[in-house]
Amino acid sequence: MVRKIRKRIKAGSDTVFAVPLVLTVTALAGPRREGRDVRRPFSPAWQMRDLFLDHFDLDVVTTDRPLSLDEYAAWPGAADPRWALQSSGEHGAVLTKAPESLDDATIRLGIVPVIVRVSGGALDALASLWRTEFPEVARTSLAGIFNEAFGLIPGYDRAVFAGPGPARDLNALIARLSALVADECALGGVAQPMAFPLCPERLLATIPVTAKI
Repeated sequence: MVRKIRKRIKAGSDTVFAVPLVLTVTALAGPRREGRDVRRPFSPAWQMRDLFLDHFDLDVVTTDRPLSLDEYAAWPGAADPRWALQSSGEHGAVLTKAPESLDDATIRLGIVPVIVRVSGGALDALASLWRTEFPEVARTSLAGIFNEAFGLIPGYDRAVFAGPGPARDLNALIARLSALVADECALGGVAQPMAFPLCPERLLATIPVTAKI
C-alpha cells in the first residue's frame, strides 16, 4: 500500500488574510451621564472604512452600525471574517437590519466589527494598531463619527470607546469600556452603572485569529 504524503505549503508574505478586530463603544449624554441607543447607522455606511484607510492605510470592512452583544453573537462575520469581506460589496460596509428604537436612558454597549484585509508580510506590523496608544488625531476623527451617528453634542455629551483589538479579546475590551464609563461617572459625580455583560467564551473560541483568503 502506497501512502500519499501531503506537503503543507506555508503561507508566504504575498498570502492575503482577513483579521477580525472589534471596537467597543457607548454614549454618555449630558452631566447626568445618561445613555443613548448606540445601534445607529454611520453616514455614509462606509465611514469607518475611510477612517482606517486615511489614518492607518488599512483596507477594512465594518458593519454599517455598532451591534449589540446579542447581534454580534449571531452575526455570521464573527466566526467567518471571509463572509464579511464577501458581503460588504465595493463600498466596504456590511449592511444590517435596522433595530427597533430604544429611547430610554440606559447606558448600552455597542460593538463595531472591523475586518482587516492584510498581506502575510504585514501581519506583525498590524499588531502595533492595538499595542500602541491610538493616535490622538485618529481618536478625534473616530469620536466625531460616533458623535454624529449617536446624535451627541461635542463638549456636552461624550462617545466612550475602547479598541480596536483582536476580536478574540472582546471581553477585555468590554471590561476596559466598563472601566472608562465608571471613571466618567465618577468624574461627573453620578452613580456608576453595572459593568457591561461579557461575551460567552464558547463564542470567542469560534473566532479565528486570522483567516486565509
